[in-house]
Amino acid sequence: MNKLLVAVVASAFVFGSASGFAADTAKKEELTKEQRADMRNRAETLTKERAQASTQVKTVAPAVKPQKAKKAKKVSRHDVKKARPHA
Repeated sequence: MNKLLVAVVASAFVFGSASGFAADTAKKEELTKEQRADMRNRAETLTKERAQASTQVKTVAPAVKPQKAKKAKKVSRHDVKKARPHA
């Protein structure tokens, strides 16, 4: 019984200390002001390009055929029809 108690206490100590070490090592490097400005400028140019591309492209919706409901296999006494969602 004493061995079990020692094992439980030791494992609790190991898990507690491991989470403390993991919290210290998970810090990310911070960006410099130049890197932030570059990223901001790139994001702005990409949003402008996307806006221009969406206005130039005309999309044509494909013709959608109406789908008929099919009867399901008879499992119960009630008649049930499968309803398929229209895409």
